[in-house]
Order: sequence, then C-alpha cells, then structure tokens
Amino acid sequence: MALLDVSDLMLDPDFADTLQLITQSVTFNNFGEPVYTQTESDIVAIVQQGTPDDLARLPEGAKLTEVISVFYKGVLTAESPGGYTDIIVWKGLNYQVKNVTEPYSHYGGGFTKALCVLEPAHV
Repeated sequence: MALLDVSDLMLDPDFADTLQLITQSVTFNNFGEPVYTQTESDIVAIVQQGTPDDLARLPEGAKLTEVISVFYKGVLTAESPGGYTDIIVWKGLNYQVKNVTEPYSHYGGGFTKALCVLEPAHV
C-alpha cells in the first residue's frame, strides 16, 4: 500500500476543478406524500476523463461508456437500492455517481474516489 500523502496536490488549483455536487433526498409531508429535494453545492475535486471507448468496470458489469473518475475530499453517495445517487456537474454535463471507493486514505486523509457515468440526454 502506498503511504504517499498527496493532499496538497489534490487540492491545488493547478490540478483540481470546481464542480457542482447535487445531493438528492426524499422526505414525506403530513399526508404521506413524498417531497423530493435537491441541494446544490460547489466542491473542489480532481476529475480524470477517459476516452468514450474506455471500458468501465462498474458494479453492474463492464461496458463502454462515458465515465469520469472524481477524487474528492469528502463523502459521495453512490447508487443504491431505494436511495438516491449524487450528481456531479462537470463542464455542463451531469454525471451520476455509480461506485465509490472509500476510504481513499492511502493518498491523503478523507479522500474518496468515485466512478461517475454520464446521464443520458432527456429530450
């Protein structure tokens, strides 16, 4: 296991981008009806983008898709049954968090690595 602390580099503006994080949640009103809310915040993270022909090894299987890797100092929520995934907005495109490697602490405390898949366009 690597014991190299690269925390300073992972937060350096030369390497990191400012992204938008959209967290989604559901609560229920007095009538038992669901109320969906989205909270948007700006985060600083590193994004690695492959080519559209890269093979993504996701929990549901391997496939060719538009995938980015996001390295973030904080918690990201991946897709789960009955839950809501976080959305990363990068370069004006929405990416769903599909898989989170946690903790990613052997490169610096508190970091996570997330595989994010481009959301399909809604017409």
